[in-house]
Amino acid sequence: MNLNRTRFLRAVEKGQALLDELKNDYPELKLKAVFSRFGPGSGQCDLATDLRQIVMEFPNMLIASEQTKRLRHLLFDLKKAEKDKEKGSATTLRKQCDDLEARLLDPELKLYFRDVMIEYRPGILKYESLHRLQQDPRLPAELNTVGSIRVVVGALESLAESGGC
Repeated sequence: MNLNRTRFLRAVEKGQALLDELKNDYPELKLKAVFSRFGPGSGQCDLATDLRQIVMEFPNMLIASEQTKRLRHLLFDLKKAEKDKEKGSATTLRKQCDDLEARLLDPELKLYFRDVMIEYRPGILKYESLHRLQQDPRLPAELNTVGSIRVVVGALESLAESGGC
């Protein structure tokens, strides 16, 4: 089962809370959270709850529908209209984006793929600290391998569950 908005927000909240803890313990790594997905539909973007940002940067994290495709198309058109200083067109497109986004943000709509991962990326690569972090008991050992530079927190689905990280 994929995630609705409520479960997605719960997963992001848990991922952000753990990041805040780990940043205090590993400040030298300058950790940053991202969504990522490997295999079919792979991609990544910064950890965000802004649907427009996700649609533009990582559309494969969303279940493909006519509505999500339409929002992406409208956002590209809006960006072009704003760049070309077409105020009337931009106003109309902005309203269409707002209306469509409101429908997509329905709390019960299953919009997010459950297998999208939250990862922490080091801004400064210090291998000794990174290896310690990968072995930190707050992270799932089965998803983190010393020798890799990935720090995986977990899939959205597992983070949305009440047990969390």
